[in-house]
Amino acid sequence: MLDLQSNNIGNTGSQYISHLLENNKTLECLSLACNVIGDNGAALIAAALDVNKTLTTLDLQQNQIAEQGGKILLNTLKTNQTLIKFNLIGNPCSQANILDEITLIKNDKMVTSIKLESRRIEEKGAQYIAEALINNERITSVNLDHNKIKDQGLKCLMNVLKIDKKILILSLDDNGIIDEGAEYIADMLKSNNTLRILNLRSNQITNEGAQSIANALTYNTVLKELNLSHNKIRKKGLEYFIDVLGHHTSIVDIDFSGNPAPRCLIVSATTVTVRDVMLKSKCVGMRKVRYLAKALVLAKSLTVLDLDDNKLGDDGVQCIAQALTNSKMLTVLKLQRNLISFVGIQYLVPILHNMPVIKKLYLSNNQIGDEGAKIIASFLQSNTTLTMITLDQNEIGSDGEHFLIDAFINNTTLKTLDIAGNKSNGCTILECLVHLRFNTGMTRLTILGRKIEEKIVHQLANALSKNTCITSLALIGNQINDQILQYFINALRNHKIITSLSFNNNQISYQGAQCLADFLKTRQEMASLSLDNNQITDQGVHYLVDALKTHQEMTSLSLDNNQITDQGAEYLSEMIKNNRTLKILSLRSNKIRRRGGQLIADSLIDNTTLTKLYLDNNECTVIQTMCAIRNDDIFNLIDLQRKHIEDTDLQYLSHSLKYNRRVTTIILNGNNIGNTGAQYLADILRNHTNITELSLESNNIGDEGAKYLADALQNNTSVIKLNLSCNKIGAAGAISLTEALLNNTTTLEIDLRRNVSGYAAVLGASIQLRNNKTLTTLNLNNSKIDSQDIQLLVTVLINNQTLTTLNLSRNMVDDEGVESLCDALRNNTTLITLNLERNKIGSKGAYYLYNTFQNRKMFRTLSLCGNESNLCALIEMLLTVPEDRVRAELNFTRKCIGNEATLLTLNLQSNKIGDEGAMHLANGLRNNTTLQELGLRENDVGPLGAQYLADVLGENTTLVTLILRDNIISDAGLEHIANALNTNKTLNVLDLSRNKIKAPSRRHLINMFQCNQSLINVDLTGNGQGDCAVIGAAVEIRNNQNLTTVNLRCSRLGDEGTKILCQALQVNHSIITLDLQSNDISENGAELLAKVLYDNEKLTTFLLGNNKIGDNGAKCLADAFHSNTVLSILDLSANNIGSIGIGHLSLALCNDTRLIKLDLSSNEVGNEGVQLLANGLNKNMRLKDLDLGINNIGDEGVEYLANLLKHETGLEKLDLRSNQITDRGAECLATGLSQNRTLKRISLWQNEITANARRKLFGWIIWC
Repeated sequence: MLDLQSNNIGNTGSQYISHLLENNKTLECLSLACNVIGDNGAALIAAALDVNKTLTTLDLQQNQIAEQGGKILLNTLKTNQTLIKFNLIGNPCSQANILDEITLIKNDKMVTSIKLESRRIEEKGAQYIAEALINNERITSVNLDHNKIKDQGLKCLMNVLKIDKKILILSLDDNGIIDEGAEYIADMLKSNNTLRILNLRSNQITNEGAQSIANALTYNTVLKELNLSHNKIRKKGLEYFIDVLGHHTSIVDIDFSGNPAPRCLIVSATTVTVRDVMLKSKCVGMRKVRYLAKALVLAKSLTVLDLDDNKLGDDGVQCIAQALTNSKMLTVLKLQRNLISFVGIQYLVPILHNMPVIKKLYLSNNQIGDEGAKIIASFLQSNTTLTMITLDQNEIGSDGEHFLIDAFINNTTLKTLDIAGNKSNGCTILECLVHLRFNTGMTRLTILGRKIEEKIVHQLANALSKNTCITSLALIGNQINDQILQYFINALRNHKIITSLSFNNNQISYQGAQCLADFLKTRQEMASLSLDNNQITDQGVHYLVDALKTHQEMTSLSLDNNQITDQGAEYLSEMIKNNRTLKILSLRSNKIRRRGGQLIADSLIDNTTLTKLYLDNNECTVIQTMCAIRNDDIFNLIDLQRKHIEDTDLQYLSHSLKYNRRVTTIILNGNNIGNTGAQYLADILRNHTNITELSLESNNIGDEGAKYLADALQNNTSVIKLNLSCNKIGAAGAISLTEALLNNTTTLEIDLRRNVSGYAAVLGASIQLRNNKTLTTLNLNNSKIDSQDIQLLVTVLINNQTLTTLNLSRNMVDDEGVESLCDALRNNTTLITLNLERNKIGSKGAYYLYNTFQNRKMFRTLSLCGNESNLCALIEMLLTVPEDRVRAELNFTRKCIGNEATLLTLNLQSNKIGDEGAMHLANGLRNNTTLQELGLRENDVGPLGAQYLADVLGENTTLVTLILRDNIISDAGLEHIANALNTNKTLNVLDLSRNKIKAPSRRHLINMFQCNQSLINVDLTGNGQGDCAVIGAAVEIRNNQNLTTVNLRCSRLGDEGTKILCQALQVNHSIITLDLQSNDISENGAELLAKVLYDNEKLTTFLLGNNKIGDNGAKCLADAFHSNTVLSILDLSANNIGSIGIGHLSLALCNDTRLIKLDLSSNEVGNEGVQLLANGLNKNMRLKDLDLGINNIGDEGVEYLANLLKHETGLEKLDLRSNQITDRGAECLATGLSQNRTLKRISLWQNEITANARRKLFGWIIWC
């Protein structure tokens, strides 16, 4: 093999290759793929191939061989007999996609099929293939799917196939073949004697082409399969085939699917000899059934016809029925899902009478109804061959049911009936009746959820009486009453092997129970009886119990939900005492109360055979549990929380647990257990050594009950957890428990919280701490613990080094108790969470906590809120180790350096620390070198507290943010802070909003403003006059060089405030947007602002609307605009500017300004001002948006604007709302707009323009 692919070999290199091929005698494989060989190179290689006798594989794909080179190579193949694999794919010649297969056809002696699908072969390529197939001796299959052969290429192929003797399969799917090509195919079929399969799918053949092919089949005797699917053949084209195929004997499969004609079945003459015709799932349909019927007339040997789900309808059934008139061998007819009504049944039944061997008839899912059932019933009266019929889902009602019942009385051959899903409930029962009658070996009969009425019960009972193999009868949910029950009982009287009866969910009363009881007395073989969900009541129980007293086989009795009360329970208890065969008794969901349950429990004392007794959903909870324990249904947990259990109930629980060794946990929370009940529980603890947990929370156990339990626990070594919280145990009961557990090391958790005495809770906790060496959490909240009780707790806390969480919230711990607790925890290294919320801790206790732990911050969480002193909140903060999350009262950030935590942010919002807290906080911060942000919002800090903080600010060099919003520091407090900030160089953010600061503080603020260079954000809103707000803004403007927007709208600045603002703006040139609307600024203030605008090169938006600058102020600003080249938006609305001021502004507009939006609305421009403005705008091409609304402009002024619009301007939006413009002015505007190409929007609402004048404007501009 020689591989030279991808080597840039061209025509010159091909010459060397040619010499090689001419002289080499051994080379078999040569790859020249992906080179640049052209036609000349191909000619050289072709010449060499004429001489070469050894090369079998030549790869020339992806070169540059065009049409001429391709022809030369193709001609070479006519004489070359050795080349088998020849690849030209990817070359620009027409032979590229076929030459490989042509080579195979000619020289490969083993190949029998050629596959040229999706090769983009056109007519010329088809011609080459046809030439290669002349004298074909081996090829039997040709696949040319998905090409573009079309008609002329097809003609060449068909001419070859006329005389071909080998090709059996030809596939021409998707080749653009039209009727002309179909004629060539037809000519071929007339003379071809070998082709068996022809695929013409997805072409363009219409009725005309179909006629040609159909006529050709008259002469063809070998073609078996023809695929004409997805062409354009309509109904007429199909009929040509139907006429021909009735006599054609070779075609067995023809496909016309996907044509515009009705989806159709085509049956050839050979079809009539088959025995089974399967045409399920919409193969036929009402429009096409006549084609099938025509073929079925000849199918005299047909035995099975399956037309399931074909939507035939009544007319379709009529066609089929007529076609089957002579079908004497048909045994199975399937017509399910065919929209057949009683009319179709009328056509069908006469034919069925003449079918001597019909055995199975399928009519499910149709619409035959009662009338159709009547016709079928008449047929069944005399039919002796049918063994199976399906009529389910057919809308058959009670009348149809009656007809069928009458028919089945005389019919003895039908063994299977499917009739479920009809309107009448009796249909399902009818199905069971047929099954019961002919299945004599049937041992179990179950009918669920179908009403059994008296009209059918006779037949059912009669069939039941004759089938003596039944051992189990279950009639559940059949609305059986006492009278109907009697029929079944009578039918069963001769049954000797019936062992199980179930009549659940019926309407049986005590009278039916009496009937059953009489039956049971004579049927000792009965082992199971179930009457759940009936109405037998206590009286019915009495009858059944009387029958079962001497019954020797009954092992299971179920009477759930039968309105049985304590009286019925008493009858059953008498039976339980004497009966020794019953193993299962179910009495769920009745009305048995405590007394009835106790009677049953007492009867079980001597009974050892009843192993399963169910009392769930009655009103005797403990007895239910006792039964569950007896049944071995409870493994390790008894959970009887909130079940209204009283003391006497526990006696039965104690008895049931006597021999049980599986239960380990008993939960009895939220009941009415008192001291007597505690005594029974003590017995359980003594006798049951597997109990590890006993929970009695929220009961009525007092000191006496605690003593009973203490006596039982004295020698107990199994109980690990005991919960007696929320009872009535006082100090005496707690002492009893303590003495009993003095030497006990097993009980690791004992909960005595929320009893009468806090001492009890502390005693329980002490035992826990002593015995449980791994205890990490102790919860004693809301347990009435006072400072005296704490003394006992601290004795065990002193040496404890495992506890991490201690909760003493909602108790009565005062300063004395806190001191004792602090002393006990002084050397503790593990406790990190301490909750002392809502106790009685005052300032003294808070101080003691702080002094004890200030140098050793051990707490991650310390909760002190809700105590008597406001200092608790501050102490809580100071003693808490910071974490990186927000908590309810403390928001801080943690920065870890090794093992050291650094407080960066402290938020004490809404803690009401007051001036005293501020003092302590200031003392804590005096030596702090890390805190950067302090939040004291809403803390009742007054002037004194502000003074404490001010003293710290004078020295502090780390604090960056101070939030004092919503306090009451007032003017006096502000003076202290302002003085401190004169020297502070680090504070950047100061929030003093809403602090009752008045105007007299202005001098302190101004002094701070002049001295402090570090503040960049000062919030003084909500204080005094506008001075406060402006000074805060001024500070920020002067010191924050990154500030771009200043919004002081509605801040009551006046000229004085404007002066302060301008001082700041003189040193900060970063402001881009300045909003000073509604601030009472006069011409004096405007003059100050104008000075700022002279030098400002950043301000692009200046909003000064709703002030009082007047004409003089406008003049000052206009003078500034002459030198300003950056301002783009200017709002001077509502400023009392008249024509004089407008004149000054107009002169400024004449210059090359950057202004694109000018708002002059709500001034006094008038017609004269408009004239001046229009003159200025004549030379201005930048202004795009001009607002002149509410300016007393009339038609004269509009005329000036109209003239302006005639010239080229940059104006795109013009607002003239609420002026005095009439139709004359509107007409002027229309004239101006007719020559304007820039204005896009104009507003003229609330003027004096009529509708007619507005219409003239509509053609030129969008109306607003």
